[in-house]
Amino acid sequence: MQPFSQNRTKKLTTLAMLIAMAFMVGATFRIRHVFAAAPFLTYDPKDVVILIGGFLFGPVSALLMSVILAFLEMATVSVTGFIGAIMNALASASFACTAAFVYSKRRNIQGAVVGLALGCVVATATMLLWNYAIIPLYVPGATRESVMAMMIPVLLPFNLIKTSLNAAIALLLYKKVVAALKAAGLYAEQPTEKTHSRTLGRIVTVSAAVIAIALIVLLLVIRNS
Repeated sequence: MQPFSQNRTKKLTTLAMLIAMAFMVGATFRIRHVFAAAPFLTYDPKDVVILIGGFLFGPVSALLMSVILAFLEMATVSVTGFIGAIMNALASASFACTAAFVYSKRRNIQGAVVGLALGCVVATATMLLWNYAIIPLYVPGATRESVMAMMIPVLLPFNLIKTSLNAAIALLLYKKVVAALKAAGLYAEQPTEKTHSRTLGRIVTVSAAVIAIALIVLLLVIRNS
């Protein structure tokens, strides 16, 4: 068994790497102006990395990653200031922490799928409420009435597409990231993590790939329509 201090150092090192990776992914791979009616909405897959960190180390780690990354973006690439940082942290945490909490109680593929589904629902509901409260404070000309008018045709589908796409990508990448971290000696799979049949794994992988491709195409179609 490794000393506690060594395990803690490896965990902090891994989390720092994941935060850096999430920052680079969020800054590099972006789909802007998805909905013409709400040009401030931007999709990026940084929550995939935060979610993987949460699956590895639990919901508290996902929360810390969400907050640190949001304020790191505020200080560098974001133009929405403190309110935008709070909004980003809340969006990431409501999604990743929910999924990571469920997965921490049931560390198998079924727990992952259920956690991701709940994470999509919780994050979407959270962001609808937060958008209603905050958008009029930082978007010029936006009012409570105009935000309410965007709820069903714009904000709801955007948040559902965003969270579902991130969930699908996370399912595709999680085992590969775990394998890479184990090979680097930065992560030891927990004894509570259960293996699953190859058939179930293939079904989930194929389903996640199909969903991810379909949602990316849908985002691009909406953006270009």
